[in-house]
Amino acid sequence: MQTKVYYEMFSNAGEKACQSLVDGISKKIQGKERMTKERIKELYDAGRKKISEKHGEVYDTEPRGHIAHQISKALRDSGYGFYLNSWGDVEDGLYDS
Repeated sequence: MQTKVYYEMFSNAGEKACQSLVDGISKKIQGKERMTKERIKELYDAGRKKISEKHGEVYDTEPRGHIAHQISKALRDSGYGFYLNSWGDVEDGLYDS
């Protein structure tokens, strides 16, 4: 059973939007085609921008960090050698959390 992730958004709709972003990026990460650092960052930034149209708090520290954490776990679990830090910047190395 998967543990529910709480993104610290102000509404259930905001929570669902964040989870959809993470799920979409994670699916691409786990796909057959390898993703580049630039593409991951692009998807992350574009997704948060879209969410912000209705849920501006997506740019707050907590949601940003939770989203990056979930994406970084997917990257690690799929054998990538980079991750998103809590600011949403791509860093080389293995995610250790």
